[in-house]
Amino acid sequence: MKLSVEKVKEFLYPEKIKGFRIDFERENGKALCFLLIAGLVISVAGFLYDLLGGEEFPTGTHTLEYVLFFSLSVALLIGYKKELIRSGTASLYLWICMLLTWSIFMTMGEPEEFPSYLFFFFILTLPLLIRDAWGNVLILTVFFSAAFIIVDFFVKKSTYFQLDMVYLACCMSATLYLSQRMIRERITFMESSFTATDKADHDALTGLYNRRGGEHLISNYVANGVTGAFMLIDIDDFKHINDHYGHAAGDETLKAIAYALQENFRESDVVMRMGGDEFIVYAVGMADIHYVTSRLEKTKASLHMIHPDPAGGEHVTASIGCIINLGSYPDYDSLSAAADKLLYLVKEEGKDHYKCSSIEYRKP
Repeated sequence: MKLSVEKVKEFLYPEKIKGFRIDFERENGKALCFLLIAGLVISVAGFLYDLLGGEEFPTGTHTLEYVLFFSLSVALLIGYKKELIRSGTASLYLWICMLLTWSIFMTMGEPEEFPSYLFFFFILTLPLLIRDAWGNVLILTVFFSAAFIIVDFFVKKSTYFQLDMVYLACCMSATLYLSQRMIRERITFMESSFTATDKADHDALTGLYNRRGGEHLISNYVANGVTGAFMLIDIDDFKHINDHYGHAAGDETLKAIAYALQENFRESDVVMRMGGDEFIVYAVGMADIHYVTSRLEKTKASLHMIHPDPAGGEHVTASIGCIINLGSYPDYDSLSAAADKLLYLVKEEGKDHYKCSSIEYRKP
């Protein structure tokens, strides 16, 4: 069976990783912090052990290693915590490369009749530390394994060199297998979590955002000062549709309304069903009242084309209260309350219309 170039790329660098890059970056940042804190503890513990176990104050190369290890750990940890270092993944790779280099350096100082367990240990822990494309782990493992083989060849006796190569082959195989399996399992788990969250944030009947999902998104937009038009849409006399044409016809009408709203607004806009016959739209960035008014007219016309009765006859109408948020509204509730007042005025004046205002928020 031939493997296409695309299949090889997908195996080495799964495209799905791109969709979860932020999540993997966060996990790699946590792994980095764990390694750095562990480095601090180990370097301090090692220095204290040498200090308490010897008659004189420890000096020399061994102490210098502790100082350098401690200093680098502190510098990287502070840099990452204060966001001076933005990429946790890149920093994690850097730190792991330093550990692997150090372990190879330690191999040069080991007895020629002693296997290099430290390097093997670091290689085996790679799948537990890095959340990244399998191909990147492969490159890292092969590069440092090649460097280790060269050093080990000149340092160890023939018998122990051969033993190290057997250990290395086993460790590399285990590392690459575990890395590939763990990343795929992690992606599967995150996809399942994303799907579950997505379902929890969407209305089962219409597919629009439900109250939970929609309010969360709009609240984030408002809190971050993103301008937009907040539209509170109440379908007129929807109880009449259910009573005269049945609940099945009512459900189909709601689906048609949802489709009309999605067609009239962009993917970047938040379209949500509050529940029952109430809908809300937050048109992101729509701040010109004339443009918003034309959009409301188009929405009104689209709703008029929806007929609950298959034979025709009466059409759907809606009352709409719209507030243009230019950045002065502090939260979702204040926007909703202002739009609700306008909606109430529309209903008092006979329904099937809208009122739109761009008045700035005033604290009650």
